[in-house]
Amino acid sequence: MKTKEEWVDKAMGSLDEAGRAELNPAAKEDLLERIQYAGSVIDHMKPALVWKIAAIIMLLISLNVFTILYYHKSSAGSSSPAGSVATEYFSYIDHYNL
Repeated sequence: MKTKEEWVDKAMGSLDEAGRAELNPAAKEDLLERIQYAGSVIDHMKPALVWKIAAIIMLLISLNVFTILYYHKSSAGSSSPAGSVATEYFSYIDHYNL
């Protein structure tokens, strides 16, 4: 029992003078460069690009709304199978006031 306690005391004593682990300087520089590059891409997004993306999204939304309204009005009077499918598909529009 005494040898076990001595071994534990010796192991704990060896940790007293141990310092903090150091990172390889080259790895540290590489890591810092990656962190800076990742932050700079997000922070420096050009406002023109944001406006272009917003314009494309609005164009797609307006195209979809126009298509839904156009096909809904044109398929209301048709008796073809395609017209009946379109009427059933767009039947939910009648419930909303657009």
